[in-house]
Amino acid sequence: MMSSLASWRSTDPLRFRLVVLAVMWIVAIAAMSLVSPYFFRASTVPYLLQYVPILGLLGLGQTLIILAGGPGIDLSVGSIVSLVGVAVGGLFAAGVDIWLASAAGLVLGALLGLVNGVLVNVLRIPSLMATLATMFAFGGLALATTMGRPIGGFPAEFGWLGQGRTLGLPNAFVFVLLPVAVVLHVMLTRTTVGRHIVACGNDDRAAHLSGLAVVRIRIGLYVLSGTLAALGSIVALSWFLAARPDAGRGMELFAVTIAVLGGTHIFGGTGGIPGTILAILIVTTLQIGLQLANISAAWQLALIGVLLIVSVSRVSLWRRLKNVKA
Repeated sequence: MMSSLASWRSTDPLRFRLVVLAVMWIVAIAAMSLVSPYFFRASTVPYLLQYVPILGLLGLGQTLIILAGGPGIDLSVGSIVSLVGVAVGGLFAAGVDIWLASAAGLVLGALLGLVNGVLVNVLRIPSLMATLATMFAFGGLALATTMGRPIGGFPAEFGWLGQGRTLGLPNAFVFVLLPVAVVLHVMLTRTTVGRHIVACGNDDRAAHLSGLAVVRIRIGLYVLSGTLAALGSIVALSWFLAARPDAGRGMELFAVTIAVLGGTHIFGGTGGIPGTILAILIVTTLQIGLQLANISAAWQLALIGVLLIVSVSRVSLWRRLKNVKA
């Protein structure tokens, strides 16, 4: 039985990873139920799913960037959430319709992603340094333009996306995150573009020699990541009906953790959307459970750090074992 399990793991590592993540989620639910007596209630499910879309959209964008190799990473997504939020708030305060301002916010997110893509793939600045620089630049711009003050006064009907529910589930989860996840999953598994993304992550030199536009593909994924971060910002605006210049602070760490925990290889070439979705549920379950137990945010960040260390350590251990076998 053990040999068959090992054989299944080696022949279908992604599916095995999904099973492991599902078990981890069940364990997380059980653990949080013990930590807080308020966690295991029917009302907790929609409350938990309320938090999922924003981090989920960032995690999906991060998954695609890391999957395409490079090695690529985007540390600016949290700052994009903040900057897009205050930009939409500023346009609305200037008299622009809120939905039109939101559309402009999506365009801004794509442009910010394009900046990252050019810095990393055209100017050849390492992605860690390039997106760290834009994280400070975008976040600083959000603070400077608002003097650190939030922007409010959004119309109540704008709350439909972030506050409304359909069949008891948050609208942002039903009408934003799930459709985006399905489209991206189909793209990765059923289209030529998806195969090209994986090929770039496996061996970018071979992909280039095969005629693939590696640079163009990777720039496009940074643009997509910026757009998804902007969409997450709009969901946050609709939920809180206010634009805070520090709204996305720290979210980039969660996005990286979610992508790696979900099985996306830190050096690219391996990963998928289902694993990322399960990782989002695990991280959010731990967050909500600790909040309900009145455990400080510092411990929540510490737990996320442990998850990231375990995820990266798993990748390093896997590479060493693979080299030993070779």
